[in-house]
This record gives sequence, structure tokens and C-alpha cells, in this order.
Amino acid sequence: MCPSRRNYHAGAAVTRRSALKGVTISRQTTVAVCVITYRRPEGLGRLLDAFTKLDVDPEAIVPTFVIVDNDADGSARAVVERAEQRLRLVYAVEPERGIPFARNRAVREAAGCDFVAFIDDDEIPEPAWLTELVATQQRTAADVVTGPVLPVFEEPPARWVEAGGFFERPSFPPDSVIPYATTSSVLISRAVLDRYAKPFNEAMRFTGGTDTHLFIRLRNAGAKIVWADGAIVEEMFPASRTTLRWILARQYRRGNTLSLCHCDLDRSWRRKLRQVGAGGWAVLRGVGLTATGIFRGRIHFVRGLQTVWLGAGLVTGAFRLGYQEYKTVHGA
Repeated sequence: MCPSRRNYHAGAAVTRRSALKGVTISRQTTVAVCVITYRRPEGLGRLLDAFTKLDVDPEAIVPTFVIVDNDADGSARAVVERAEQRLRLVYAVEPERGIPFARNRAVREAAGCDFVAFIDDDEIPEPAWLTELVATQQRTAADVVTGPVLPVFEEPPARWVEAGGFFERPSFPPDSVIPYATTSSVLISRAVLDRYAKPFNEAMRFTGGTDTHLFIRLRNAGAKIVWADGAIVEEMFPASRTTLRWILARQYRRGNTLSLCHCDLDRSWRRKLRQVGAGGWAVLRGVGLTATGIFRGRIHFVRGLQTVWLGAGLVTGAFRLGYQEYKTVHGA
């Protein structure tokens, strides 16, 4: 639970400039920074250490770090206890296995905060991350703010993997209004989360995509999603995630969960046919790209296969055939 403002410079109108040049926080803001974790002690410890290095003016941003352990045995407890002297922490065990159960528990634990932020336990925020998210929200009056997630490999990947940019995400101009966000790095207004008893869809236990489901709902309801270009996070990729098999499986899951989300929120035949049509077209286009990739090189060949797998995921998701990616824990 977030601390009361009266414990932090009671009610004064605060205009502070952070240590980052040109970044201004106009009023004091309470933020619950939420992490869900499952048997990743090394990654969680690395993340908690990074939280101690955040560049945050305590008179402008009051953070509470909410750690939800999705292991019924509480395996993250020792890691959290080692950080309790350095951070304002809330630790909770959510015994019901599955990402949406843990995320919904985190939202409940964050009661009383102005905003809820999410970051994954295999990521590291740059020191400016939280300040940039809050400053962007105040500057744009956004309901949701998200930013860049950059890949970092724990072991050097194959040359074609890095050269092909298969782990790079899209980027946008600062303060752009964009159509989506992910919980890899996000700040969400408590007011929009409070519209839902359970913001994350618990029927999607292991498929992933519950953040996609939420942000589609929010966007359809008129929420404003904005890009914070300076709120940078690094995502750590273990060797198990840098294989061709994983790259293709991730692309299949992306298409699969996108269709699952759209077809859950709009159960009309028109929507189902739209997803099947988009998937079928992607498969045909991918086959063509794969064929030309035989002559153009491995990177083009793999991009063609990615398009095929994306299309296949779009089709199967339209028929509610979910891919249970998160039954396996990478980087544990």
C-alpha cells in the first residue's frame, strides 16, 4: 500500500527539477512500482539493486516497490528481505499460478497510489526511468505511459540474430500518442485501473497477452497511451531465448494472443473472419519472403518464417486455441 502524502512534505505544491536536465515534476506523485516474479532470484536481485539507483526526487515522486511472488513456496522472500533496508518494499505471495493472477494481486497491493508502474523481473531500468515516466505523464496528461525496452544478451548470440534485429522493439517520437503498451515498462493511472475489479484477464493464465488485452480495452474506452522516449529499460535475454526455435515461437505467440484478445473483446463473426483473413495473408506473404530469403540470406529467410508463424498464430487465436508459452520459465 502506498504511503500517505502527509508523511512526505504534507500537501505542499511541489515543483521540482530532477537531476535529469530538462525533466520537471510539477506535483508530488505516489507510484507503486510492481514486479511479478516466479523462481528468478538472480534476475529479481539484479532488478532490486537497480531500483536503489533510480534518480528520483523524494519530494516529487514517492515510490513503493511491490513484489508479488507467484511461487506458492515464497522462493523470492530471501531476495526481497536482503533489499528491505534500502527500499520501501511490499512483498506478497500469490499462490494461484499464472501471470494475470499475480498482476491483479499487484494492483490490489498498490491500493492508494496515484499510479501503478510495471516492470519485468528480467529487466533493468536506467536511473531516469521512473522520473521520465512520471514527467511524461504530467506533461501529456496520459492515462498510460510506456517507453523503450532494449535487448541485452547474457551470452553473445549468433551473428545473424544480432544483425537481424530480431529482439528490437518499435520506437516512436517523444510524447507520441501510440496504440498500445506492454507491462515490460509502463505507468498506468490508478483511476483507469479502478474501472475494473480484475484488470488482467485471468482466463489467459499461461498464454501471455493479458497486458495486450487490458490496453486494448483501455484504448477502446478512450484512454490516452503516450511514448516516453527517455524511460529506458534493458531486457536480459538468456541463451535459451536466442535460438531460431524461440524466435519463431515468440512470433507465433504474438499473433496468437493478439487474436485471442481481439476475439474475446469482440465475439462477432466479423472480427473472427478479420483475424483469420489477416493471418492467412501473413502466411502467404511469409511463404513468399521465405522463398526469396533462400537467395537473399539467412536474415531475410528468418524474417519470412517469422511472418508465417505470426500469421499462423493469428489464425489459431481466432479459434481460441491458446499457446501456453508461460508454462516454461526462461532464465530461472
